[in-house]
Amino acid sequence: KQGLLPLPGSAPLRLPSPSARVKTGLVGLRWRMRLLLVVTACLALGSVVAEEVEFQDTPLLSSLWEATSKSDNDAIDRLLDSSEYAVTARASDGRGLAWWAFEFQNTYALGAIYAFGGDIENPSEDLQGMSAIQMCVENPDCDKDALIKKATSASEDIRKRKEQRAEEQRSREEADFDVGSDDEDIGDDEF
Repeated sequence: KQGLLPLPGSAPLRLPSPSARVKTGLVGLRWRMRLLLVVTACLALGSVVAEEVEFQDTPLLSSLWEATSKSDNDAIDRLLDSSEYAVTARASDGRGLAWWAFEFQNTYALGAIYAFGGDIENPSEDLQGMSAIQMCVENPDCDKDALIKKATSASEDIRKRKEQRAEEQRSREEADFDVGSDDEDIGDDEF
């Protein structure tokens, strides 16, 4: 029945019909205010959550810095494969992979950031107030546009190889799981 809400232990409540709610303004003002309140709360919560990235030195970040500074692409792949947070993790100075990739002008690392779902042009700043891309902009030897162009073109190949490694890993895990699942039945008397 329209307009009835059963409440445990009480008689059903009758709500005004939808046309009556519209006539009295209940739908318009109250629902708009509730919607505005919910949307505002969600936006506020989202911005707080998005900005609460913990800046902490970790072995993963130290290894990413070293691999990026030495252009060790295999190590960059292994490290990014090892953690879903590697692309966005930040060291105690507020810097992370994107900062180091621009600092060392490492197009592979920048392309890997794209391939792993990161954004090299993110406006987030380190503790000194610099965004990652500013590492390049403020360096006269760095051609930002050329670097980004190379990284973008490399990212597709990096993404394909990432997916191939993931598929190989799944195959190895399935093979490991199947080891010992022979059709032989081992009876209790054999132990």
